[in-house]
Amino acid sequence: MTHKERCRKFRRVGEILEILKSERRIASTSPLKMNEADVCEFIGWCKRNLDSTTAAHYLKFLDEILQSVGNNSVLMVKTKRKSLIPHVTPKSVRTIPNDSLLTILCGSYRLGDEWWDEVGKTAATLYFHTGLRVSELRLAKVGDLDLTRELIVVSSPKGIGRWTNGTESSPIMSGVENLLRNYLRIREHVIVRSGAKPANVEPLFPYMTKKGRVGYWSQVMWGRLKRQMELATGVRFRWKDFRPTYAQRLKDLGAPIEAVSKCLRHKDTGTTEEYYARIRSETAFSQVRRVWETPVAEFQSGEIENQPDRMVMG
Repeated sequence: MTHKERCRKFRRVGEILEILKSERRIASTSPLKMNEADVCEFIGWCKRNLDSTTAAHYLKFLDEILQSVGNNSVLMVKTKRKSLIPHVTPKSVRTIPNDSLLTILCGSYRLGDEWWDEVGKTAATLYFHTGLRVSELRLAKVGDLDLTRELIVVSSPKGIGRWTNGTESSPIMSGVENLLRNYLRIREHVIVRSGAKPANVEPLFPYMTKKGRVGYWSQVMWGRLKRQMELATGVRFRWKDFRPTYAQRLKDLGAPIEAVSKCLRHKDTGTTEEYYARIRSETAFSQVRRVWETPVAEFQSGEIENQPDRMVMG
């Protein structure tokens, strides 16, 4: 979790405490003064208004706040009232359905701007074929793309400067080489038409302003592009949905979870399985049936008759 995300969670915990105080359920929002009864009120509000996983996470953040001033009220509640404590429950992996995915990748958007059409189509294809995070592709450099080795360098990853340095790569799944080469030709033509020199334009997806300036797409404009694609295709989606869609497809095709995790650049498989890819029930059932039906022993002719009390599987 990034520093920005943590700050947002802490602010949200503060907002909940203010709500409880305004409703006179707690006497104070001061970490020094909050007691076990106040913690119970906080848990009760979270359970009434949030899912169990979110409630568990917010309780963890409240504990951090109280522990910072030596207040162990959350720990005491966990010890004395275990049944009250919310627990993290696995959520289903959110992926884009196959028919919707096909519409997004193969649809003709007609957004009114040919360049936006090209960017939208190519970005959606790369998201699905690389599993990159939203900002990682939005801020990608044209030099990051290596079509010869079918790789893309993730130069603007989550956590850059803290747990990664922006030199890791992700594989580009096969089948999109021609589309990417065609996009690069169109990109060069559009840049020249804008009056800039392609060699001086760093972004893989340059954003052209009406005044002729060329730079990266902002988060706001990237969201606007996605909304126009939704209107054109009739399919609601999130850019971030492509990452688990990519991961789940790899898992469904038989890739080991360790390999999927490596492609997503996770430190371990726990995050991968919790949020991005899991074995489907029908696949698990089929696999265990094959294992169950596999003979575990072979008997010579007549051996079974000589050992009537033995159970034989196979």
